[in-house]
Amino acid sequence: MPTLLDNMKAILTGMKVTLRNFRRPTETVQYPWQQDKIPGNSRGMLRMVDFHTEQTISEKADWYHGTRWAPCTEGCPAHTDARGYVSLAGEARWREGLEMLRKTYPFVATLGRVCPAPCEKRCSRGFTGPQPIAIRKLKRVYSDWEMSLNPEERFSYQEYCTRTPLNGKSVGIIGGGPAGYQCAMLLRSWGFACHIYEAKSVPGGFLTLGIPLYRLPRHVVHGEMERIHFLDGITLQVNTEIGQDLMFEELEERHEEVIIAAGAWKPYHLGLANEEKPWVWYGEDFLEEQLMGRLTEVPNSVVVVGGGNTGFDCARTCRRMGAKVTMIYRRTRKEMPSEDEEIEDGEEEGVHIMWLTAPDEIVIEDGQLKGMKVVLNRLGDKDSSGRRKPVPIPGSEQVLECGLIITALGREVDVPWVPSDVKRRRNGTIVVDEKTGKTTRANGKVWACGDIVTVSTIINAIGQSDRCCLAIAEKHGVKPSSYPFLYPYQLKDKVNDTVVGLTPHVDGTMPAESSGVVQRQLHGLSMVQDPPAVNFDHHEPWNVEPQEKPFRAMNYQVPQPKIPGEARIKTFDEVEIGFSLEMAQREGKRCYGCAAEMCVGCGVCVDACPDACIYLESPVNKEGFEYPEVYSIDLARCCYCGLCTEACPTKSLTFTSNFEMSVQEKHETYLTHDRMNLGLVHKEKAEVGASKSGVQVAP
Repeated sequence: MPTLLDNMKAILTGMKVTLRNFRRPTETVQYPWQQDKIPGNSRGMLRMVDFHTEQTISEKADWYHGTRWAPCTEGCPAHTDARGYVSLAGEARWREGLEMLRKTYPFVATLGRVCPAPCEKRCSRGFTGPQPIAIRKLKRVYSDWEMSLNPEERFSYQEYCTRTPLNGKSVGIIGGGPAGYQCAMLLRSWGFACHIYEAKSVPGGFLTLGIPLYRLPRHVVHGEMERIHFLDGITLQVNTEIGQDLMFEELEERHEEVIIAAGAWKPYHLGLANEEKPWVWYGEDFLEEQLMGRLTEVPNSVVVVGGGNTGFDCARTCRRMGAKVTMIYRRTRKEMPSEDEEIEDGEEEGVHIMWLTAPDEIVIEDGQLKGMKVVLNRLGDKDSSGRRKPVPIPGSEQVLECGLIITALGREVDVPWVPSDVKRRRNGTIVVDEKTGKTTRANGKVWACGDIVTVSTIINAIGQSDRCCLAIAEKHGVKPSSYPFLYPYQLKDKVNDTVVGLTPHVDGTMPAESSGVVQRQLHGLSMVQDPPAVNFDHHEPWNVEPQEKPFRAMNYQVPQPKIPGEARIKTFDEVEIGFSLEMAQREGKRCYGCAAEMCVGCGVCVDACPDACIYLESPVNKEGFEYPEVYSIDLARCCYCGLCTEACPTKSLTFTSNFEMSVQEKHETYLTHDRMNLGLVHKEKAEVGASKSGVQVAP
């Protein structure tokens, strides 16, 4: 129930809005002669930009190439065209999908296994329920398919990266992880010589020294790195610690530009007494020692502190080494940062998880570790992160006996060799320009990307690398007209509110500043012709009872084959077996083809409509795709709330702005498939095809 203060705020807000509108001059619109003065967002007639047909629905990948405005692409920090390669999988066009991915980044097989898949959290299938498309798993299918080909048939980075001759300028890249390799691939393709300096004995960063073998086999990631660092114009130098083996200033003298792409390897500490080896291991150190073969056994009982992916990697590794594992996390499962699938896999493998449990003391008796004293929590008010703060429960202390404690609380940056004029944050990360990745170094030739800027995920590091390379290329005047390895980036200039950094699509067209629907509203959609004549059997269709919502097939993901839980802990073999091509094609067919502005008959608008105005029949064609065969809207029931247009994942259903409703009779308010279809996408596609062939299309 609202408080008195809430009511007063509401009254004052209303008075403020009323006063502001009262001061504005009144405006009278004489319909229809002054249509052009009606704002573009005014409520008008519902219209469909275009419909897929039974024939075109099987070729969604060809209808409006992926735009960065698809939700999955917007959700990806590297702007991967997920809509493109997922729809291509549904059409079994493996070669095209593989080239699309390989031209975006070198770690296709790697990301197909370990990416946290932020794209799936934005997938329209997930919002319409109940499960999003398995975008990450489909990515792996392309690399698996590539490995089944003869070597000469696989994607050639040698051909694509080195076709541009070296321009005589070199870039020094500090760090041989995902960010460093992404920079090397892009910059070499634009003519820069690249030199990677890696402090460890093997490159890859956390890909090779922080992810267990059962998640990422080493031959997979090493194979992808070799395809880059063996290229002409790229060199890799390992066991090179900046500040010891090579001074930073010397690096600046060697190269025109320097990119700091070092990782974040310093773990956060518990802050408890006795927090040192051999009783306590930090998760990152533990995994590196185990992966390098220097740690071959653990005690019978292990306690893991932390609820992130690194914590589960440590816990599941210890299970494979024969230990009984208890994981403690101070909040509930809902707040746990790990992915649901990671939690489920850990539980299947016998990891015991204690929720609402926090470490309190490391117990040492007679010079030996006895265990960890923990305290139970309850959730209190929300903290600065938006999560409810754990509050200790007095008297709930207990000791978990164990022979080893592993902490996985997160990482921070420890790079003492960074010059003093490079601005840094409290956790050691470097402050850079958001659009370019440029640091505050006075000479203007030092850039940074990856964990050194934001301790995050592999895909986020790749996205930051893309921006950094774009800026370097533009600085040296070698920015190409199109980016063969980069999905278009679009950045807003905060000062001038203009769009900068637009990249042409493959066909030469430019990506729209926003949804094409808005563009069309500004260039003619508000002036559509009168709808076709009424043509339906029932003489009063508005009196017909609303139909049931359509049944949508393919609601659930295709299950991922895995080694059974009881068998997993006996081996470090890869857990996920991967989709077959048939399974991948079935999963790819679930893609709505968002942002293509073509109705696919998904039925989301039917679900969203509160007045049961919309009727839809979506049969399945012979290829297994659903398409909108029958579509109608009863505007006599419509309240013009706009929920259907907001819910539409393809942005194909829209309001016009010409107030046609004001001159129509009630019997003309029943919109059928033909009456509401504008056919704009088909028309524009025909115009593009005609312009390429030199044929003039009649208006």
